[in-house]
Amino acid sequence: MYSFLPCVYISLEKTGGLFDIDGTLPVLLVQFFLLVQLLSFLLFNPIQRILKQREDEIENNLKNARISLEEVEKLQQKIKRITQVIRERHQLRAKEIESKRQTVLILSKKYMEGELRQTRQTMVLNYRKSASQANELVPGVVDEINKYLKVRPPIQHI
Repeated sequence: MYSFLPCVYISLEKTGGLFDIDGTLPVLLVQFFLLVQLLSFLLFNPIQRILKQREDEIENNLKNARISLEEVEKLQQKIKRITQVIRERHQLRAKEIESKRQTVLILSKKYMEGELRQTRQTMVLNYRKSASQANELVPGVVDEINKYLKVRPPIQHI
């Protein structure tokens, strides 16, 4: 046992090497552990909290953006359906209006033809009436002309 003590004594002696194992090693380990704990408490944990908050905020923003994008797509689909329905309604309305226009055009044409026919018939009746009145006057006029010619002899041309 006595032979062991000089070896221990020599090993406890400071030799000034790079990796001397002596009583300062546990103190250095405790200091390093306290430094790591202090840095963790003062720097790493707040930075990790901030990074976690930013990550959560970004994730929430992405989730909200996806939801908003889905809502926008749904609204676009709804707008497309509404515009399609409106377009179809306008096309139907245009067809109805064109049909009514054609009907009115046909009716007005028939009305004008009827008016024209009635006017023509009225004119024919008036002409016939005038002709029959003139026909009654023709013998009297012929008699008057003959009387005039008898009273006044025709002029002869030389």
